[in-house]
Amino acid sequence: MRLADTLIAAGHEVGALTKNETFAEVLKARGITEVIVDRLESDSWHSLVGNDYTKIINCVSSAGNGLSGYESSYYEGQASIIQWAKSHSIETFVYTSSTSVYPENSGNWVSEDSLKRDSVHSDTAQVLRRSENLIESNQSHFDNYFILRLSGIYGPERHYLLNQIQSSNAIAGSGDYFMNMIHVDDIVSAIIRLIDVKSNIPSGIYNLSDDMPTKKEVVVEWLANELGIAVPTFDKDLVTQRNASRKTRTKNRRIANTKIKEAMGLVLKYPSYKQGYTQIIGQLS
Repeated sequence: MRLADTLIAAGHEVGALTKNETFAEVLKARGITEVIVDRLESDSWHSLVGNDYTKIINCVSSAGNGLSGYESSYYEGQASIIQWAKSHSIETFVYTSSTSVYPENSGNWVSEDSLKRDSVHSDTAQVLRRSENLIESNQSHFDNYFILRLSGIYGPERHYLLNQIQSSNAIAGSGDYFMNMIHVDDIVSAIIRLIDVKSNIPSGIYNLSDDMPTKKEVVVEWLANELGIAVPTFDKDLVTQRNASRKTRTKNRRIANTKIKEAMGLVLKYPSYKQGYTQIIGQLS
């Protein structure tokens, strides 16, 4: 939605596809020209696209239902887009993937080349990687393609950790691992740059994460001090809601963003959690 708002404000004609009818009405109200309600993994939407779009952004999330939801949303949805693109002229295709594809769990730095040395570690990560492979193996259908491996997204109305700290004196899990985050505004800015016809950025896979991976216990302490409340403790016997629903464990690694910064000359608006959360807390007060 933030991406659509920014594109519309810049004068672009924007269309959208969503399976959520309620959300479709919200999108229409924000000025999106064409809103299609359908499932991405189907092919029925292909004939419903009325405008001649030249730039495509696939920012789908899981459809739920565990692994089968990942399969339908990410892999089958990607395959449907590629099938549609074969009969269209697409200048730029952007896919928002995830840094969860990386298996590293020892606190080391992770770059885009890491998967060439290590195997993908989980069933859901394998689905994400297969979805990326679909783009790479069909890249001839796009003038340019960009796979953005996003780290933990946060921003206004998207600050689960902040809510936890405010509502509980105990945080699920351990604080002794690196958090890798990216503010939603920086994601939007990066995508806008990538779809700029004047940009000369090589197609490929890019990590999109901020400059300062930080241990969770350090982030929590800083946030609590900024809020003026007691610093919560960590309870390793509790499982986070995210990990419980996805049947995963939080990995300990530091995501390197060197490649995208050098390719784009990217300067993040929120280079660390401090700038990002300061903005969020300021809006809450």
